[in-house]
Amino acid sequence: MKKMIEKTEKKDKKETGLEINILPLLLFLLKKIWVILLVGLLTAAMAFVGVKIFVHPTYRCSFTAYINNKHAASTSSTEFLTSSDVNAAKEIVKTYSAILKSNTILASADEAMQSSYSVKELKGMVTTRIQDETEIIQVFVVAKSPDEAYQIASCIASVAPKIMSDIVEGSSMKIVEYPQPPTGIFSPSYSKFALLGFGVGVLITIIVFVINYMRNDTILDEAEVESRFSVPVLGVLPDVNNHYSGKSGYYYNHYYYYQDYQDHSDREGGEKQGENEKA
Repeated sequence: MKKMIEKTEKKDKKETGLEINILPLLLFLLKKIWVILLVGLLTAAMAFVGVKIFVHPTYRCSFTAYINNKHAASTSSTEFLTSSDVNAAKEIVKTYSAILKSNTILASADEAMQSSYSVKELKGMVTTRIQDETEIIQVFVVAKSPDEAYQIASCIASVAPKIMSDIVEGSSMKIVEYPQPPTGIFSPSYSKFALLGFGVGVLITIIVFVINYMRNDTILDEAEVESRFSVPVLGVLPDVNNHYSGKSGYYYNHYYYYQDYQDHSDREGGEKQGENEKA
């Protein structure tokens, strides 16, 4: 029974000590906040400069196309589209999304723009996306320069409708939005990398400070003795070194008194020596 009580008391002491030590740790980190922010700003600047130097920017150009089946395309104004026509068009969009990255489309686009890209390289630059279960498909081209991205996207948009209608019978492709020259960098995002660098720098600095704080077993005051060991403090010895730290008036008064006495003794000695010389 006694062992159980002792274990319970030790457990309560440990839990109490952990709860009390959180506040001093937060206060310690708050005092070091300027160091933490400074390191975060330095790492953010390093991340920004590193990405700016070593990462080549890329640019993205896109166009939008509408896909429908042949029946929907040839429907007169007096007829209405049925749900089966719409569903068939949605299924065709998935097929178009795959064919747009085929060798046939990309080789024809490469031939039209007379570039030095291979079909394999173009496949890595072209992506497609279907808009929310609709018959609209978006085609994106990412290149190392805005002119290349615009040229590749324009060539694909010019050759794709004709080739698609020949490959997929009973369907058609119409360009809704033609490619426009990119106006800004697509990747990388310098602000995101700078923010990431700031967060990493702040986190590493906090971890270092916490580790140093936990490893430091120096007791600073009587309150920490009570919190760590759960024992009352019976007395505190004053720091006698502060008496001679330059703040004590007694020390300075004693020094000045001794200095005045020394000067007075020197003057008396000089006068006696002068009298002896006269005699």
